[in-house]
Parts: sequence; structure tokens; C-alpha cells
Amino acid sequence: MIKNEEDLVKYILSNINTSSSEIIQSIGDDCSVLKINQKKSYIITTDTSLLGPHFTKDYKPDEIGYKSLSTNLSDIAAMGCIPKFFLMSITLPKLDDKWIKSFYKGVNKLVRQFKLTLIGGDVNKGPLSITIQVIGVNKNKILYRSMAKINDDIYVTGKLGGARAALIFKNNKDNKNYKRFERYLKQPLPRIEIGKEISKIANSCIDVSDGLLKDLNNIISMSKVGAVINLEKIPTHSNLKKILKDNLYYQSIIGGGEDYELCFTAHTKMRNKIRDVARKTNTKITPIGKITKKNLLFMLNGLEKKFNFGGFDHFE
Repeated sequence: MIKNEEDLVKYILSNINTSSSEIIQSIGDDCSVLKINQKKSYIITTDTSLLGPHFTKDYKPDEIGYKSLSTNLSDIAAMGCIPKFFLMSITLPKLDDKWIKSFYKGVNKLVRQFKLTLIGGDVNKGPLSITIQVIGVNKNKILYRSMAKINDDIYVTGKLGGARAALIFKNNKDNKNYKRFERYLKQPLPRIEIGKEISKIANSCIDVSDGLLKDLNNIISMSKVGAVINLEKIPTHSNLKKILKDNLYYQSIIGGGEDYELCFTAHTKMRNKIRDVARKTNTKITPIGKITKKNLLFMLNGLEKKFNFGGFDHFE
């Protein structure tokens, strides 16, 4: 019986052909990888954004446009690759000149920043929906979820918890704190430059779109390893722990999605090079744990801490 998002994906994989001699990576990672030649590949990802699960009525049109493209670009960053082209299909309830121009202004902000080219798409009438497919190329090694090695260090970029905290404050009608964290929810920055730099030195990578707990579980399950995470080392926003109560705080930093930071693993001998990447990209990169033989453990001041929540699921 199909009960959740994971069950649905398993059913599709068991009933639809996903293999070809030209495919290096099919379903199961942040992107699919299609072979061009011995050195180059196309990196392809697609996401749909809907009113409700991905944005709410308080989003401005430019924020919807920006975030719809940004989430796709984050997948390309997680593979350590460079985005080049995109296709976009949009379904609109009506033709609203002001709304449409604002929407594409948000899209164009990222198009200009990452020198993207629009190569196709579709337009329809109906409930608001945006589907974007981004095509990238690799410059260096492609990063996969399945290549973490025992004793690797585990890192995250930036700070975690801001997007989930914004949702918590919004649901609690705490407008003051919601405004403080709103930008982390509505305008996540795709870590393209960092992804490209760590592709030379990391073993595995994933973007934190569904929460660190769920996304790190994807790495360890596909790599057939385990992990130990030190909760006190997870980088987050100042005063967040003081504002949120214990369970909500941990929900925001490990259980909530939409941070769109990178979580990656690398050999211990790469520590100096990773510090160099942090300086070069002017971005905080924090070691938070180690890859082990089995199980995912969260530790707080030397003691194991267990949680009764998971990551984001579209059907829960």
C-alpha cells in the first residue's frame, strides 16, 4: 500500500523503466546524469511549486518566481555542477499583467546571477502551478549521495533552521519574529559556487531541502554507512534557541526543510582545503559530525538525543 512520498517513489521505480546505457544516474539523487562523452555529462533536475506546500498567499509574485527557480538550482549545486539552461511551465488562473511581470522579475534575478538561458516551456490556464527543469554541466567530479566513506567529516554550509523557524513564527502569529526570518524561507540562495568548489574535494553531497535529519538519512542509506551528529555544532541563527522551546528548536534545525544549504562529507585530509573554500566563497562551512559504520545518532554534550519527528513529506 502506498502511504507516503517514499512509498510512491518506490512504486514508480518498480513499474517504470529507469535504465539506459546513456544514463549514469537515474532517479534517487538530487539530479539525473546523462552522459555526453567520457568527461562531460548533462545534469538534469525538475521541481513543481504549488500554492500551499511551497508558497502561501502572502508571497509576492517576484518571491514565487525567485524561489521556484532557486530550489531547482540548489539541486544542481548539490551535484557540484554548473546550471546552464532551463525550461519553465506555468499554469495561471488568469492573465494579470502586474503579477506576471513581477513574477518574471524574480526569475530574472537568478537568470542574470547565474547566466542561465531559457530554452522552452509551456503556459496554461488553471490553479497556479510552476514546473521548472534545469540542465547543468559538470566542470569537475560529480557529487552523489551514495559516495560517503566511513570516517568522513560531515559539513553543512551557512546556517540551518531559519526557514522552518519562519513557518513556526507565522503559524504562531508571531509577526515580529516571522519578519526576522522571512527571507530565509522566501529567498534561499543556491550554493552554486560552493558546490563547484567542493566537487574537487568532497565525497558526497545533498542539499538540505527536506530537513537535515531526512536528507542526511538519504546519504547514509545510499552510501550504506551511518553517522554521528553533534547537535551543539550545528550552525544556526543567533538567539533562535532562546526564542524557540526545545522541541521546536530541534524541529527547525534538523526536522524542517527549505534551508537549501549543502550537507556534504569529505576525507579528514581535506580539512584545510575546505577552510580555503569557506574563505574563497565568504561562506561559513561547519563540521558537525562523522560518518560511521551504521545508524544515525544525534548527540548533545556527549549524550544521545532521540526525536519523534522526521523531515518534510509532500503527503503528510
